[in-house]
Amino acid sequence: MKTKIGISAGAYAAMMFLLALYGGYTPLLIGAGFVLIFESNDWLKATVVKAFVLALCFSLCSTILDIIPDLLGIINNWAGVFNGNINFSKLNQIINALWSIISFCKTILFLILALMALKMKTIAIGFVDKFVEKHLSAGQGQ
Repeated sequence: MKTKIGISAGAYAAMMFLLALYGGYTPLLIGAGFVLIFESNDWLKATVVKAFVLALCFSLCSTILDIIPDLLGIINNWAGVFNGNINFSKLNQIINALWSIISFCKTILFLILALMALKMKTIAIGFVDKFVEKHLSAGQGQ
């Protein structure tokens, strides 16, 4: 099935997953908004929203991991005020390792989803698919 801009729905969906990985939120939002406003293909709509929600989930995980060293730095600074010193170097190494794992998983997942989208297939990701289904179907019944 072709989109209104002349490319296949699978190619458009693959492009959205690659935008989620490499392009940032502005082009991803523009691409998803176009589909939600102008396209009638339900699979494509669900797929572009899935790409956006997954990008947000990975950003949220990264943000949480980024906050932890800042919090530990605050604790260490306050301990220094009272002539104490707390060493969080091992915990910082663990956080850096977790961040690397999340980044690796994000890259692999988005690349696999992009390749599968070319064939108009996807991988079921429980909480993301439920969220997309719930919120996309909510607006269609009105």
